[in-house]
Amino acid sequence: MPLRYETYPYTPHLGWSISRYEVFDKCKRQYFYTYYAKHAPGVPHYKMMLLRDLTSLPLEIGSIIHDVIEAFLRRLQKNDSDIDEQRFFQYAREKAEECFSKKTFIEIYYRQTDALATEKAYEKIDACLKNFIGSPSYSWIFMKALRGRENWMIEPAGFGETRLDGLKAYCKMDFLMPVGDDVYILDWKTGLRDEAKHGAQLKGYAAAASNNFGVPWDRIFPKIVYLFPAYDEFELRLDNDGYREFAAIIQAQTKEMLACCSSIEENIPRSIETFP
Repeated sequence: MPLRYETYPYTPHLGWSISRYEVFDKCKRQYFYTYYAKHAPGVPHYKMMLLRDLTSLPLEIGSIIHDVIEAFLRRLQKNDSDIDEQRFFQYAREKAEECFSKKTFIEIYYRQTDALATEKAYEKIDACLKNFIGSPSYSWIFMKALRGRENWMIEPAGFGETRLDGLKAYCKMDFLMPVGDDVYILDWKTGLRDEAKHGAQLKGYAAAASNNFGVPWDRIFPKIVYLFPAYDEFELRLDNDGYREFAAIIQAQTKEMLACCSSIEENIPRSIETFP
């Protein structure tokens, strides 16, 4: 099943994503600073960019794991020889050292600690990767999915823009692979299990795959793969009723966010006072 990721012309109109609405729902002021920083009154642009680029240790651990697995899958597309575990873990260590030396962490910036807990971070990264290469998903990729590797989609470029019932949305999946007439989607997690949040995320991935590739909703099998503290899985079984319910939720959440715009077409926010 050859797949081609659909592209869309740029528009300033806001797009729904699970992360965007999560920030909007949690704190409207944080939402304003996150998505409308250039409209913030009285704050120097350089300061806003600094604050926007702050990261955290748990966030970067997850990012490193994603990068390492992405590199492994891209190598596997070209060469299906057994993994060199020593090089695999050394690569992860180098990625982590580079990240910890270059990025500005919330824990340090706000003086929550004098130094990053890097040794514990290395231990967690190693544990996640050990759980990955010892997992059923790892074995399944080699045994069944490898035959269609020329059509794998691994961290596709861009932000995963799609359309859900005509609405702009961003649903960037980690790993999509066709097997026969079915499509499997895997998403790696290094944090806590959250079936409500992750279920919505998986439905977004499935809707994007169905829209972009013309795959029937019920032939898509999305799964969260938890890598810490132990390997676990959360897989959704999709049906048409589930799609309609999900589409209605996205319509409602998008409408909420649009209500905070002074110009919907140009995606310009109302005044900061509108965002308590």
